[in-house]
Amino acid sequence: MNHKECDTFLATVLEIGRRLVESGAEIHRVEDTVYRICTAYGFESCEVYAVTGMIVATIKGKDDFHYTQSVRVISYGTDLGRLEELNALSRQICKETPSVAELENIVYSYKKPKPKPIIKCLGYMLAAGAFAVFFGGSWFDGVASAAVAIAIYLMDYNFHLKRVNNVIYTFVASFVSGCLALVFVHFGFGTHVDKVMIGDIMLFIPGLLLVSAVKEMFNRDIVTGLYRLIEAVLVAVSIAFGFALSFYVLGGAV
Repeated sequence: MNHKECDTFLATVLEIGRRLVESGAEIHRVEDTVYRICTAYGFESCEVYAVTGMIVATIKGKDDFHYTQSVRVISYGTDLGRLEELNALSRQICKETPSVAELENIVYSYKKPKPKPIIKCLGYMLAAGAFAVFFGGSWFDGVASAAVAIAIYLMDYNFHLKRVNNVIYTFVASFVSGCLALVFVHFGFGTHVDKVMIGDIMLFIPGLLLVSAVKEMFNRDIVTGLYRLIEAVLVAVSIAFGFALSFYVLGGAV
């Protein structure tokens, strides 16, 4: 490869790494994926360092010239379907080693398919309603919790605050959900407000984030693990404050 091809190659590989982080991949898996692709293309050495917000990589070509690039990861979540696709793509690249131009075209031409909104909304409703019943609520409480879940779904995909700060978004969404649950039960749509709220709280619980944080620390990625652990704790606190504030504002008024 010439210098331009090496720069393009490294940028493309780091784009794969960024998409892995955005999809919820473990940091050591991201580093391993970038390393394996680079070695598959014959680079003598590859040093990769990744954290939740950035990936830095240095590769050494056969001409003893070092190439270093970094990418910033703005946001991340959990998308297991996309993660599986990226893992399969990475294995295919290592096996076939397409040209740099083909590699760039494969990576940047890929567009994430948009899930059907009605399916995701039904998933929110089913999860909230099932948890409300599971924790001792009546079927009527489950229906009320599912109705509040519709509002949560709309806030998740139409509330731009989530793109800015997940903690603030969770606080606001929890407050709105708590207010809706109180209003529904007050007007007879549901019988136990605590059970209705529990079903909706489960949609906010950062369970996967907490598990990922512990796994990262066991994998000796302490910085990333602590970052995710602190975020999980802050999200949990914001959930508690959001629902508590709804009780404080509307608890005595409905």
